[in-house]
Amino acid sequence: MKTSIQEALSWAKEELTESCERPMFEAELLLAYHLGKDRIYLITHESDKVEHFEVFQKFIKRRAANEPYEYIAGKVSFYDIHLEVEKGVLIPRPETEILIDLVSGIIEKEKITHIAEIGVGSGAISVVLARKFPELKIIATDICDAPLKVAHKNIDTFGLTEQVELRKSNLIDEINEPIELVVSNPPYIAEDCLLEPNVVDYEPKEALFGGRVGDELLKQIILDVKEKGIKYLACEMGYDQKEPIKAFVNEVGVKSIKFYKDLAGFDRGFVIQFL
Repeated sequence: MKTSIQEALSWAKEELTESCERPMFEAELLLAYHLGKDRIYLITHESDKVEHFEVFQKFIKRRAANEPYEYIAGKVSFYDIHLEVEKGVLIPRPETEILIDLVSGIIEKEKITHIAEIGVGSGAISVVLARKFPELKIIATDICDAPLKVAHKNIDTFGLTEQVELRKSNLIDEINEPIELVVSNPPYIAEDCLLEPNVVDYEPKEALFGGRVGDELLKQIILDVKEKGIKYLACEMGYDQKEPIKAFVNEVGVKSIKFYKDLAGFDRGFVIQFL
């Protein structure tokens, strides 16, 4: 007996009730992905039979075990594009779009042509910035192979290999060319912080945890960028890290630091202009 779209959704919603805040929405997302259709199609074709229902069941079992939708589908919607993602690569968050907009403003105002990204991940930041600014040259680093591989795919997909160069590097250790700005969404979570299962059980720990306190890597990035004589640094940070970062840059000495908030009103990052 074949299962209809309506029956499949009803079953999937039940399976996802404990693991998802919006089980029907997640069920629809996964069924739409399985069928290669949009969610509207599910509503207008609810009596249609679901081909390869057993494959859809596997997707739902994975989501019920807290695996993120983005890893199951192998893609994420970010800014105005879709990017490939896979396990071992941080899933880009909507908050990072704010960082991109702030950096875009600096690039436009200062007519910046050469930047670096620390911790390229899926390539989200570099891909969006390269698409926005066709003259921009970017060196993007990561210390892990998995993100470099996925970023390469995404950069290639959007035809940006002439603009974005990938380098395996700890922070900006392997960058000696003149750079005007560094952008980063680095690991900034404290090691003892309790995270949701869909994050801690699946996403790469190297991209999440920034040390015992959480801000160790952020402070190292600030020191490295200052030492190389780069003018601007734009970084994401944790919601509770504004005061320690402010105190740290006061010790280090910078021209200015401006903090910004995310859409929920939490402190989310900063832009430093160095002396």
